[in-house]
Amino acid sequence: MIENELIQIWQSSPKHERIKFEKSKLMLDVQTKLNSFDRAVKRRDFVEISAAILMTPLFLYQVYRQPNILAKIGAFWIAVYCGYVIYKLLKVKKTKPSETSTYLDYLKESKDYLEKQKKLLESILYWYILPGLTGCTIFLIGSLDLPNKTWQEIIKIKKVWVGLSAFTAVGVFTYWLNKRGVKKEFIPRLKKVNELIRLMEED
Repeated sequence: MIENELIQIWQSSPKHERIKFEKSKLMLDVQTKLNSFDRAVKRRDFVEISAAILMTPLFLYQVYRQPNILAKIGAFWIAVYCGYVIYKLLKVKKTKPSETSTYLDYLKESKDYLEKQKKLLESILYWYILPGLTGCTIFLIGSLDLPNKTWQEIIKIKKVWVGLSAFTAVGVFTYWLNKRGVKKEFIPRLKKVNELIRLMEED
């Protein structure tokens, strides 16, 4: 009953009052989604950067420890790759909207930030997955000294197939997860932000 009365009041209100109500409702919805997104990005960055920081000295040590030149190259590749991942994440983080901006500027900065994060995920195959898989594969080939083994010997080494299968599975899953994130998380948020910017600019 109360809900029906509220709907009737809303429908009988002047047009500008209904627009104000819709805008306020949208502002709350957008802010909630942006706050949720910000927390998710913080968690992701913390996990990825922490893992990269831990892995870098481990693989630099492998550069020194591994006798095989190919394993050394793979280990160095992974250490550099970890640094690059940190750089990419921090670079996008710098475009995070300022809380001291006016609300309209904050929305526009949020839109730019969302678009950069979206682009980061859409290109994840090229800057994250393939370089990581390449480094791990080179390191695996070198550490098992595969170039000096026959095909018959390589086929019998379970570590080769387990390692390559694991690298590929992780790469495919990561790619799918990020593509899904773009579709389910970024596109709806960008749509809401764009809608609110349009309403704000109409005033």
